[in-house]
Amino acid sequence: MTTLLMMFLFPIGLYTYFVIEKKTKKEYQKVFDNFQESTSLSTKYTHEEKLNRFEQMLEQNGYEVVSVSKNRVVGEKKVLSMGLILIGLGVYMVGLFFYLAYYFWFQKPHRVEFCL
Repeated sequence: MTTLLMMFLFPIGLYTYFVIEKKTKKEYQKVFDNFQESTSLSTKYTHEEKLNRFEQMLEQNGYEVVSVSKNRVVGEKKVLSMGLILIGLGVYMVGLFFYLAYYFWFQKPHRVEFCL
């Protein structure tokens, strides 16, 4: 029974990773790009208020603010991939342990940088 379940998890994981996650990753980045553009072009905020809005946007989305300078705010966050978890489960759970080890020790965090 578990072999049958794992046999279906592998193609579901492939579809999730290569189709769904790739598409949503572009949409997710577009949200940050649109926010940066609208805030940078806004004339109702001062320079400091714009930087504070960038910091708030990062904190609300779970990012850790790494550095703040006069013209730049940088945030980082590790993103857990459900597609890779399903692929790992589909490979007799061994792949799941490899992915989790990669996630905790080797994966570079997703980096968002707002510049004025």
